[in-house]
Amino acid sequence: MISEQIATLVHQAVENRIFPGCVLGLVENGRQDVRAFGKPMYESDAHLSESSIYDVASITKTVVTATLMHLLIDAGRCGLTEPVCKYIPEFAANGKGGVLIEHLMSYTVELASAYVDDWKGDTTLWTFPELLQLFYAAPLKTAPGESYRYTDATAILLGELIRRIAGANLDVLAEQRIFLPLGMRDSTLIPSCENKRRIVPTGYRPDGTLLWGIPNDEKAHIAFASGTQSGLAGLFSTVPDILRWIEMVFASGRVNGHAFLSPRAIELMTHDYYPGKRFRSALGWGDGKTYQSLNGAGGESILAKGGYTGCFMVGDVRTKKAVVLLSNRVYPERPENLEPWQEFRRTVVRRIFE
Repeated sequence: MISEQIATLVHQAVENRIFPGCVLGLVENGRQDVRAFGKPMYESDAHLSESSIYDVASITKTVVTATLMHLLIDAGRCGLTEPVCKYIPEFAANGKGGVLIEHLMSYTVELASAYVDDWKGDTTLWTFPELLQLFYAAPLKTAPGESYRYTDATAILLGELIRRIAGANLDVLAEQRIFLPLGMRDSTLIPSCENKRRIVPTGYRPDGTLLWGIPNDEKAHIAFASGTQSGLAGLFSTVPDILRWIEMVFASGRVNGHAFLSPRAIELMTHDYYPGKRFRSALGWGDGKTYQSLNGAGGESILAKGGYTGCFMVGDVRTKKAVVLLSNRVYPERPENLEPWQEFRRTVVRRIFE
């Protein structure tokens, strides 16, 4: 299924040092093909395998955070039209009482806060609890639901909302409610030492710290260091595991003949929630930006999500065809020029879905 044309594109990306290596997977009509290319690090003697584990960054927002929210909604624990402050009373401050759960899930909340406007990646500025307090106190820039703002702040608030409603942390909930039922055996929010040899490093901090088995995203890292999860990033996973999640979506929420998510949840996750507006956002994806950058790949169904570390998944719900690519394009340090990566991603998706 992975054509020689696609394989050549990936080999060229490795040679051009867009990334040291990657794992690529395709699924079409229930058939899968997964292949590893290159190395985990440029200086490494080891080679990647189909089961190499990557920090998938913002793909966490969909596979973990959005899925847990839809599971809670399916179970009747909360509703889309309920105000967020029903579960997080502190969030009502400064006129945010009208922000509904659907607004967080569609990424149509614009907060006026130092975090959103001025944060420069300095993790010494705030602790994770202090970040949450910033969001609770922040006023709104625009009316909820009127403008699209893809921001980590929204995902962090969704993570806290899940904790408040379910009464448990995201790592426990993800393991019990997502990874075990779907057979995602190599997925975790808490990478263990025994799996570290399979985890691909994502680069170095400015102080020389190797990011290996800890989140590359600074906000997710300060949450991880405090013993919690952010909801925005921090998932470590493999291509076969992400494909299992996608196949659940393609099966209208069913796994091994049993309901995992309701058909209604799948509909909300894969179709534009506000048709007719100038932005596109399905509930839990909040990634119209990726959708647009890939020239609408996936048809009318939104199944396009990127991860900053060098990961993406794109699928077409109608034809049940999808691609997942996991890489560490941020190794050894985050490149200033993103265009080689973006052009590679566009070309791969175009060739697969043409």
